[in-house]
Amino acid sequence: MQSSLATKFLPIVSDEKKIEVSLTDNQAIIKLSTWTENLGWLCQKTLSIDAEMLDDLHRVIASARYRLNKQKAESEETIKDAKVLEFPSFA
Repeated sequence: MQSSLATKFLPIVSDEKKIEVSLTDNQAIIKLSTWTENLGWLCQKTLSIDAEMLDDLHRVIASARYRLNKQKAESEETIKDAKVLEFPSFA
């Protein structure tokens, strides 16, 4: 017998965005909210994911995170290797 009670996890919050994850009826529910002055948190998008797909979603997110971190490291390396040209002084 499945429980219809939702299990909620701590939200991920930035200055103007919040992601909430909960489990209910064999699904993961992901909600994206944005902060609006004078209104508070407004839900923008809700995604329901079947429990069987959670492992695949985790793999895809981990792969995207790995690729973004690699691109960031390569970009920082390029900046570090760049040569700085000095302005001529006329004094």
